[in-house]
Amino acid sequence: MRFKSFFLGALLLLTTSELFGALAQNVEFFEDKPRSFAKDFYIFTYLQRPETTPEEAKELFFMVHNMNMRFFHLFAKKMDNEAYKKISRCIDLDINTLLKEDDECLNIGINLSKVTSLPKNQLSILEPRLSKSYGQLRNVIKLMQNKNVYDSALKADNETLMMLLQGSIASYKKQIFPNALPKEKLDVLSSASRFNTFAINTIQNNDMVAFQKALIGLKPSSKVSSKALFFLGLNALKYKNQKQALYFLSLSEEQATKRDEKDKALFWKYLISKDAASLQKLSQSSDINMYSLYAIEKLKLPFSKHIVSPVLEGTHPTFTVSDPFIWPKVMSRVYRMNRDEVESLANEYKYANTLAHYSYLMERATGYQKHYYPIPFPEELENNTIHRKALVLAIARQESRFLPTVVSTAYALGVMQFMPFLAKDIAKKEKIEEFDLDMMFDPKISYQFGNIHLDFLEKSLYHPLFVAYAYNGGIGFTKKHLQGGAFGVGKYEPFLSMEMMINEESREYGKKVLANYVVYRHLLNDDVSINNLFETLLKPSETDRFRNQ
Repeated sequence: MRFKSFFLGALLLLTTSELFGALAQNVEFFEDKPRSFAKDFYIFTYLQRPETTPEEAKELFFMVHNMNMRFFHLFAKKMDNEAYKKISRCIDLDINTLLKEDDECLNIGINLSKVTSLPKNQLSILEPRLSKSYGQLRNVIKLMQNKNVYDSALKADNETLMMLLQGSIASYKKQIFPNALPKEKLDVLSSASRFNTFAINTIQNNDMVAFQKALIGLKPSSKVSSKALFFLGLNALKYKNQKQALYFLSLSEEQATKRDEKDKALFWKYLISKDAASLQKLSQSSDINMYSLYAIEKLKLPFSKHIVSPVLEGTHPTFTVSDPFIWPKVMSRVYRMNRDEVESLANEYKYANTLAHYSYLMERATGYQKHYYPIPFPEELENNTIHRKALVLAIARQESRFLPTVVSTAYALGVMQFMPFLAKDIAKKEKIEEFDLDMMFDPKISYQFGNIHLDFLEKSLYHPLFVAYAYNGGIGFTKKHLQGGAFGVGKYEPFLSMEMMINEESREYGKKVLANYVVYRHLLNDDVSINNLFETLLKPSETDRFRNQ
């Protein structure tokens, strides 16, 4: 296999002493490393070794950049700290088990979701056991003990009611609120801190039809976010109230501080009203997204002047591209720089092998008024079709901005952001011996792994949007989404399906990758119509195998 021979050749260039995982033989390895997700990844890996001692774990605990529960559970397992072990054990216990534990454990693991799964006759037992820090939760529990919770909720303070609405499990919410709150109450609640999240979640939950209909007539307070206003617009459109939809979308556009949120509102205003002014305004956006690309194509305008795709030569004389600890040190300086200083620093990386670093810094230096679409390591894509080249580049740009040593909060690695389990699985299937996760910081290897994974995904998914969903959320998630009725027949399809996907991360990721794909097809001198890509989404035979079985 071509890839295997390439990989083994690359492996010969990397001695064991050059692999960071191999170097991390003791705690001293971490002492001079900058706080970063990369450092967290190596600490996490180090903790998983059976020989790591409790004393070492204690030292490493205070070096962590971002402590999450997965990380904390591992520390608790390794450290001789009974308090940590108790937190780790109690935090995940179900409510029935928690009630059998001592008060300390109960207070560690309690939350409203667990409370609303309890029968009412047990609430009076729970309340006295809660610490004083749970004042708001106590108020909710008192409310839940009333004979008529609905009527009592109407009289409760806004924050208590919103906590109950937002934090309760779906079955409890359905039981207590078979009917929506009165319009006047919803208007008042729109000033509450939890309202934005509640509104979005409600609109995306088809079991809450009564609330969805009630929200159509909402008079939102000034505290309702642009994002929530956008979903309120789609909700009104769902129930065929175009006038209210345009009202909410106009408010969303006005309130938006981010350009892509403004563009999203403008796009939908145009879809509903066919207002030429909205389309024109959208085409002049400084942002590159699927909405602005649609407007540019619709108006037959030249491709955006804001796109930059630099071509550089040479090799940086001192910068080690695959060292995961160098770039975090650079970025710690960048955060304190003004734009001129960032541009000056960018010029230090004006080489072919640091094209990604240069592009990243230059985009920052322009205040993101120019959008850099580099093509790093083009030789690694030479044997691919233009479609595959554009897809790899589109994903890599969104995943890492092509920075070879990026580590995510979930410890996805490298240019193509591979999760360790997936990288190991591919290495095993390809029968690659002596594989080390450090190798994912080599952009060439990351590209190769990316191609292998895309080969797998494109056996079932033929549209770049659906491939992007699967790359981010998994192929099982994508299959379930498609077979659940998304991208069916409807006046505002495929756009409603694109906007109403519950998984926000995959939803926004897919839209961004699709825009990247269109741009890279253009840069590769093979323009593709974004409108045609939209239309194709409604043709199962051309997009996926899951809806054709």
